Amino acid sequence: MRFVIKRYKGSYLAYVMAFGWLYFAMAVFSSVISVYLTDLGKSASEMSFIVSASGIFSFFMVPITGYMADRTQNPKALSVVTLLLSGFMGLIFAQCRQVWALFLLNGLILSFINSLMPISERMAGRSAFRYGYLRVWGTVGYALGAQAAGFAMEYISPSFIFVMLFLSAIFAAVGFWGAEDCPSAPQDKGQETSPQKDEPTKRPSLLKVLLNPSFLLFLLIACLFTGCSNVNMTYAPMLLNSLGVPTSTVGTVLFFSTLIEAPVILFSNKFMDRFSGKALIIASFAIIIAQFLFYGFSRSAVVVILAMVLLKAIASTLFVMINLKIVRNLLDPRFTTTGLSVINSATNLSAILLQNAGGVLVDYTSIPALYLALCGLTVLGLLLTLFLKVGNQERVFG
Repeated sequence: MRFVIKRYKGSYLAYVMAFGWLYFAMAVFSSVISVYLTDLGKSASEMSFIVSASGIFSFFMVPITGYMADRTQNPKALSVVTLLLSGFMGLIFAQCRQVWALFLLNGLILSFINSLMPISERMAGRSAFRYGYLRVWGTVGYALGAQAAGFAMEYISPSFIFVMLFLSAIFAAVGFWGAEDCPSAPQDKGQETSPQKDEPTKRPSLLKVLLNPSFLLFLLIACLFTGCSNVNMTYAPMLLNSLGVPTSTVGTVLFFSTLIEAPVILFSNKFMDRFSGKALIIASFAIIIAQFLFYGFSRSAVVVILAMVLLKAIASTLFVMINLKIVRNLLDPRFTTTGLSVINSATNLSAILLQNAGGVLVDYTSIPALYLALCGLTVLGLLLTLFLKVGNQERVFG
């Protein structure tokens, strides 16, 4: 038994478990949550209010968790505890019907899961395995989770979603327990040992992170992109439903739209270090703008499905990798997890505002009108990117 445990720790299987089940948990809970809440009789504004809780709670939880991971140098323990708490609260969520209770539980569950994203990204960027070979299992897990959620809604029971959340949280915790620690020491793969390696590691300072003007501009850009992307995640299933697509088919569409991102992740080493962060951000905005235009103007379910499958996941996945690239090129390596957590927290704040504004807009207009408004915000983000100054010295994905 000890031999098996020893072989498992730090193995590729441990990373597969961590990434696959973490993203499965996220997808099975969040991918069709808007449909679930609508079926409970919640209005668009109530649904948006409940969904926005993840942004409110994550605004505080993510940077705190990231800072604790950097300071305690024990991200595995934090990951295991937050995953198990998420799973247990999912079972409670299934029994609740009151708006405030759903708001509270949704916020806690997704903020705990979101708080692990910077840790997992850092873990993938610093492991003995190539980033793409690890992160791709997140894609597979998310795709399967979205499909499983749609299937459960249509053919089993909506409450079974939360049983799957509970089980996937346990499996993900086993994965994080077996993965190698990702301390915030300044060394990275492929770099020579620094002669100052024996000096005490300076504790991360959020103030030092926030004083970087380029980082502040990128925060604003990331808020616009990720906030709009999060609203898209909420309303994409409802858009398909409004076009006559059944919930089980919605899960299938989300399944294939997520799988499309797999080549982007697997071959990230071919282009992510080659192109500048600025060029990659512009490409991401171009993709998401095209997507929103299709959603806003098309009334054909076939056209919307094709756009969703081909474009939805690529832009958001590319931007997740861009976050890591920008942070590594703008900040001291010791602040990587803290920097990623600050970005995550700021983007959750934008999601709070946009989710609630989107719910009000949909109540008074329509879902296509919402997507045209999101298109305008992403165009603004694209224009701001033109003023961003960031180097391309750090190799992260090789």
